[in-house]
Amino acid sequence: MRRFITIFCLLTFFYNTTYSQSSLQYYLDNAEKNSPLLQKQDNNNKIIDLDVAQYRAIYKSAKLNINSNVIFSPIISKDGNNNTLQLLSSGSTDYIGQDLGATNGGQFQALMSVNQPLFTNRYVSAQENKANILQEQNKNTGELTKAELHQVVTHQYILCVQSQKQKENTQQTIQIIKDQIQQMKPLVDAGIYKLIDLKLLEIALKNSQIDYERLSGEYLNNFNALNLLCGIDDTTLHNLDTIDLQLNSLQHNQSLFSSQFTLDSLSVNANQKIFELQYLPQINAFGDAGLNATYNPAPNRLGASIGVSLNWNIFDGHQKQIKKEQSQIQLENIETDRKYFENQNHIRKNNILSQIENVNKQLVLINSQLEEYNKLLELYKVEIKQSLVSVLELKTLIKEISMKQDAKTNTLMLKEILINSYNYWNL
Repeated sequence: MRRFITIFCLLTFFYNTTYSQSSLQYYLDNAEKNSPLLQKQDNNNKIIDLDVAQYRAIYKSAKLNINSNVIFSPIISKDGNNNTLQLLSSGSTDYIGQDLGATNGGQFQALMSVNQPLFTNRYVSAQENKANILQEQNKNTGELTKAELHQVVTHQYILCVQSQKQKENTQQTIQIIKDQIQQMKPLVDAGIYKLIDLKLLEIALKNSQIDYERLSGEYLNNFNALNLLCGIDDTTLHNLDTIDLQLNSLQHNQSLFSSQFTLDSLSVNANQKIFELQYLPQINAFGDAGLNATYNPAPNRLGASIGVSLNWNIFDGHQKQIKKEQSQIQLENIETDRKYFENQNHIRKNNILSQIENVNKQLVLINSQLEEYNKLLELYKVEIKQSLVSVLELKTLIKEISMKQDAKTNTLMLKEILINSYNYWNL
């Protein structure tokens, strides 16, 4: 019993694995999993989060530094008619060297300083707003990338199914010809049909077999291209499930394409706001503690100092106004691009829908023709036994049925391609 359960589980696992590898969803999942662009999306969000943390550190955190300097300004003193080298002069009046009033003779510093930006909430809020917009842009771009990947993979999957169905159609034609050859042989032996009639069918069989091998090569190429798109390292050839796509309605309040333009506009406004922050007064509190001495470093020169600094950009040649005008032009360009895209996309989708409607009409006619052809083929199978039709007529009918089957397959796959394209542009 335990052995039976184990075998059953293995068979079930094998069946599920085989089934999944024959479905469109299997290839879509692998394409997403192996796409480097989608894998980078999470990392891009992490980078944006780190940028925000860095901005908070810049505008909120105190900056602590250690500054240490030792400066010597040696002179040659001529006081008292003596030429004496002094590393630090305490007040020579006749000397060669730098001016004592400018150098103080020397300097000794060992300070720990701190600088704290004040009233910076507006700066942090502006950067956080910009980061939120970047994350939304990254998310929207990721969704568009995923949708484009799905469209490309689905299109390649459709090509594979098309090649597979063409192979199946050719295999059906081969089987029909083989059946007719088997029926023809006793009729040739009985003198009802000539040997040349049998040879015509055998030639038709060879041609169909050649077509089958050609289509097998096309299917292999399309299948390998599908695996390459999805990053699947597997040379096993699978029979794929038939595809039946449906038209999707708009899945968002605003399309992903339109959202991209909206987010671009928000990004321009956010950059403008950040730029204008430099024209606000910037206040910093600062202080230091340690040794700061001239001439002679000593314990009594240890001390501390505190203060407040103000930096206010009053005039810079109207750069603020220039930047504002640049941003306004960028916004106008984005709006122009948005209107153009939405108009083009509306025309594009309507064109696709009209093509789908035309394809549906074609399929109705093709199915009707195929039904009549198949009825005629059944009549030919009966009448050929009685030598009422020529083999050439039968051969022509079989060829026309094969061509009509291929036309149906191509039309069906064209419909799937059109639906796939419409669903992408209707995001």
